[in-house]
Amino acid sequence: MFKLVGAVCIVFATSSYGFQKAKNFRNRTEELRLFQDGLSMLQTEVTYGLTPLPEALRKIGKIVKAPVGDFFQEVFSKLMRGDGNLFTSYWDETLDSFPTALNQEDKEIIRNLGYSLGRSSVSEQKKHIDITLKQLYTAERESKEQCAKNEKMWKYLGFFSGLALVLVLL
Repeated sequence: MFKLVGAVCIVFATSSYGFQKAKNFRNRTEELRLFQDGLSMLQTEVTYGLTPLPEALRKIGKIVKAPVGDFFQEVFSKLMRGDGNLFTSYWDETLDSFPTALNQEDKEIIRNLGYSLGRSSVSEQKKHIDITLKQLYTAERESKEQCAKNEKMWKYLGFFSGLALVLVLL
């Protein structure tokens, strides 16, 4: 009886791990899409609405789904507290503390945009956002390919590694 319960627990644990790894692939793709949506809105607000950056971040944070909307809201909150730091430091700090499925390359794309926001002319900001959107689109395409290739593998690997472990232990 104890062996059966232990075996079920092992298979459940390894399967859960595999499903979590698979979910991270899907989450990365979704977060890249949400960042593209948010940055497109930011571009519209800054370029055509001539909305000040903090107000644009607040609006976008309310519209874009979590967790990316939370990122924009957090940057807005830090700007409003105003510790006297540059916008870039708030952007970087939020990106570093942001719980995300994005990898380091994705974060670097987003981080690089923070260096130009609020510092350059409207047309320059539009160019920087355009470049970032193209890079995020490429990263999203790569993420979709990785997801298609690896998602099913991690699910099966989790289950079958648990099954193999149970067989070895029995």
